Amino acid sequence: MKISQMTNDQASEALIRLSSPLANILDDENTKPLLQEMDKLGTKGIVSKWLPKFVAFALKDHKADVYEIIGALTFKPTKVVGNMNFIETVKEMKESIDEDFISFFKSSGNATATPGEE
Repeated sequence: MKISQMTNDQASEALIRLSSPLANILDDENTKPLLQEMDKLGTKGIVSKWLPKFVAFALKDHKADVYEIIGALTFKPTKVVGNMNFIETVKEMKESIDEDFISFFKSSGNATATPGEE
C-alpha cells in the first residue's frame, strides 16, 4: 500500500516505525554522499539508478533498520521480514514507494543535516 493511500492511523503507525531506522541510516556519515547523488538525479532516476546503490549500502550496514522499514511499509512484524520471499518483498516495496515516500525520505535527510550543510 502506498503511503498516500494509508489512513491516518496506518500512516501514523508506519511513520512511528520508520522514524528510528531512517534516523539511524541518515545519521550514518556514509549516507551523505548517497543523498547528494539522489538530489542530483531527480525523481525519475531514483528508482533505477540510486535505489539499488542505497539498498546495497543499507543492507550491508543497517540490515535491522532496513527490515524495520520493510515491516513498517508492509504492516508486518520485523521478525517476519527476514523470512519473507524476496520477490514478494520487492513487489510490496515497489508498491509502497511513491512521491510521498520519496518526499518524506528527502525531508528526513535534510532534517538530519547540520545548519549550513544542506
